[in-house]
Amino acid sequence: MLAVLIVNYRTAEATLACVRALLAVKPEDCRIVVLDNGSSADDVARLQTATDLHAGAVELILSATNVGFAAGCNRLIAHVLADARVDTVLLLNSDTYPDRDFITPMRRLLDRDTHTDMVAARMLRTSDEGIDSLGIALFRSTLASNRKDEAQILLGPSGGCALLTRRLLEDLLSTHGEWFDESFFCYAEDTDLAVRSRWLGYRAAYAPDATIRHSGSLSSGGPDNDFVLYHGIRNSLWWLVKDAPTGWLIHSLPWFIALHMAIWLRHLRRGRARVLWRLYRDAIAGIPAMRRKRAIVRASRRVPAREFGQWVTPTFYERGYLRRAWSELWRGAPQVNPNNRNDA
Repeated sequence: MLAVLIVNYRTAEATLACVRALLAVKPEDCRIVVLDNGSSADDVARLQTATDLHAGAVELILSATNVGFAAGCNRLIAHVLADARVDTVLLLNSDTYPDRDFITPMRRLLDRDTHTDMVAARMLRTSDEGIDSLGIALFRSTLASNRKDEAQILLGPSGGCALLTRRLLEDLLSTHGEWFDESFFCYAEDTDLAVRSRWLGYRAAYAPDATIRHSGSLSSGGPDNDFVLYHGIRNSLWWLVKDAPTGWLIHSLPWFIALHMAIWLRHLRRGRARVLWRLYRDAIAGIPAMRRKRAIVRASRRVPAREFGQWVTPTFYERGYLRRAWSELWRGAPQVNPNNRNDA
């Protein structure tokens, strides 16, 4: 049985549109579970009314507070894995919209023999049908972002649409003591999970014929704000400390320095000195906790450290980033890239 898991936070209209679309395309052996993450009473009432209409097919779980995307997903995963019939989990953003069967092509790529236990979909932007994400790509700069080109190496699926097996999830929990790292709250928690899964010997696949549309960052207020910048960059530093091998980090140090100089220059130009200071301060404060988790991840590796380089796309970062960052230094109004998952 497949369980589709959706975290809602102040996006009831989008969530209900997603659920209605899912009901039209889902396979028979599928249940949909929505967790409301401390939204308003009006949001909850709308979700409850709609799920009551589809009792048996859709279930609503309530959280009194916003525990974040990572913890919200963990609560959903724990809930559905208590049902022994569930063998596969599909994580889906509340602002996605399927207009055709995208689940069957994803399930088809799961392969127990080759340990292919993670599958990414083809996510398109709702606004213009351009590519939003083909999974996650990790770049030479040490930053992960939306994979926009099939030529880029697939690290793992984006948390916005990720098919994961029970076997993988149970292995992650028993080995690392967690599914998503709840200290991340949101952003880059999917990168952390993908890298830890790769260290355990699991592989990722991409289903090009599994298409779904994505509005993007509705619950966090849009892609270009302080919240996204803070969590995206702080968490990108944390997963490096937690998961990346020492040799690769040392080799990548010049690229890492260049990336973070560009981040500072770009966002100082945008008047974001305070949020930059706060995110780097908090990232440093969190290093001891990440190092303790690193010891667990490192001790449990089932593949040699040298394989990590094969998971990295050998370009600095997504196409055009340096040009955009440089040009913004000299323009009167900063230009926003709405498709960057970390808003670097």
